[in-house]
Amino acid sequence: MKFYNIKFANENFEISPFGAIFWPNEEILIVSDLHLEKGSSYYQRGTFLPPYDTFDTINRLEEIIKQTYPKKVLLLGDTIHDKNGLLRMPNKMKKKFFSLLEKWSFVLISGNHDEEFKGYDLKLFPSFKIRKITFRHQSSFDETTEISGHFHPVINTKFKGVRIRTPCFLVTENKIILPSFGTFTGGLDIKNDAFKNIISKNTSAYIIYNQQIINLNSNYF
Repeated sequence: MKFYNIKFANENFEISPFGAIFWPNEEILIVSDLHLEKGSSYYQRGTFLPPYDTFDTINRLEEIIKQTYPKKVLLLGDTIHDKNGLLRMPNKMKKKFFSLLEKWSFVLISGNHDEEFKGYDLKLFPSFKIRKITFRHQSSFDETTEISGHFHPVINTKFKGVRIRTPCFLVTENKIILPSFGTFTGGLDIKNDAFKNIISKNTSAYIIYNQQIINLNSNYF
């Protein structure tokens, strides 16, 4: 899969069709909203999803790490779907997840789903700043230059004569909102009022389409 290069905050970033961003100058991989063990969480509430979301998500995370070989990996919150998620995670996948945490330098930012990991002492940061860019789970919608997740942005539009609904990266002059990286996590249409304070005529949506990144301007949304 090819990366798509963008300029943000006077820095070069590379957007991946996996739903991640790589910052080459800092050798940092940025991922948001893995929602590990979402399937088992829904199962406990009587909703049956295929039980392989954690397996697929962790394997894709491992693959993008191997592609970029980062010095640091930032997880922008909602890494686990709920505080008991690690307790439910199959031992094989838990071992693989912690193996990645031990092998690579991870920074775990807390989200609204994972303010703690019950039974495990993992350090969580409310936010993390590198140079002038702040990394957090949910956008502050102020003038802060930041990269965040939380909203799982998707676009529903007509593209090349076909109606599509697909995850996207929202990029403005001082904000990037990542799509959800996790499997079965769904998404929120960028026409939703939740985005009204960020969407403008200068906003770009970098969509994930046919394993490519395509830049759509605001005329599409």
